[in-house]
Amino acid sequence: MDDFVAYAHAKAWEAGTRRASTRTLRIVVAWIGADAPIPEADIQALTATRGPGTPTCRVAQFLTHRGLLIPSQQVDPDARAIDMQLRSLPEPIAAELRRWVSVLRGEGRRRHLPLAFATIRRYLSYLLPVMQGWAGDVSSLREVTSDDIRTVLKQTTGNSARNRHTALRSLFRALKQERLIFRDPISRIALPKVDQLPVPLPSDRLRGLIDQANGPLAKFVIALVAVHALGVGEITRLRLADLDLSRGRLVVRRDTGVHTLYLDEVTHVLADAWLRERHRRWPLTTNPHLLISQVTAADTDDPPVSRQLMGYLFRSTGIAASKLRQDRLLDEARHSADPVHLMRLFGVTAATAMKYIYAAHPEKRSSLPR
Repeated sequence: MDDFVAYAHAKAWEAGTRRASTRTLRIVVAWIGADAPIPEADIQALTATRGPGTPTCRVAQFLTHRGLLIPSQQVDPDARAIDMQLRSLPEPIAAELRRWVSVLRGEGRRRHLPLAFATIRRYLSYLLPVMQGWAGDVSSLREVTSDDIRTVLKQTTGNSARNRHTALRSLFRALKQERLIFRDPISRIALPKVDQLPVPLPSDRLRGLIDQANGPLAKFVIALVAVHALGVGEITRLRLADLDLSRGRLVVRRDTGVHTLYLDEVTHVLADAWLRERHRRWPLTTNPHLLISQVTAADTDDPPVSRQLMGYLFRSTGIAASKLRQDRLLDEARHSADPVHLMRLFGVTAATAMKYIYAAHPEKRSSLPR
């Protein structure tokens, strides 16, 4: 226990976290002992028996550090959620959807690269309302007709309809490939393509965004989006080594290449404030990411911050990060009709640059959008 307290202080855990984790370790050691490695499943079981106020993650990290933990087999949380959602559907529809999941995971009759469980879970969220509606009328997806498909597509519009169409097309293509259905009812059904042009945000909603943010982390993140039009995903992946305050540069690594971002005065000051706060709160963390939280700073796997945390940071502004990024790109496009300027300034692709140029200057389009 003394070693654990010293470990917690070295990791700069907050007092409440130290007390709760110390209580958890005391329960585990008093019940099981510390003469042999402890199964991780036994530690995690405390949360179920004593409630969510019994943290186990920090205890597992410490026991791993001491060589006293037998890790449990990790189950992808998205895979677990998919399984639970499929159980709510009647058979054989649930069995057919399980085969579809297997195909997307690259385990069908034709081998291909597997999709992530997170992507499959998103597809399933589009399908669930449809499957629940069909469950009372059909006993198998073999009975679904093209008219049924058209009916469910008419129930939604815009992106919702397109998402539902994409998920249904994936489902029935997989079932046809696996020879679970005789014909594909969606093969001849297409939705018209609609160009979605970005819409500017009202100016009164943009005033004082950084001042509304709570803390150095939130202010820095909002500046990266509102000033430099970075996406949430790429912000979470930024590394501490990517930031060079002495030269005022931040390197953004993307699939399309490396983009060097030159910090303006406001963002430079906010970046410096965040680095000071990061070092004050977690001076001994080994996490290499530029943005860390209380959870990721102590995690020995060095993960990036979650998208849930990023969403929380923008909640006080009342504006989603994606909308704020769109507004920044659109504002720059208004001042410069040159797509090359947008590509150099923000590191976007030519297609993205032209999209915002057309939104800001519709007269430059050769044809009007439908």
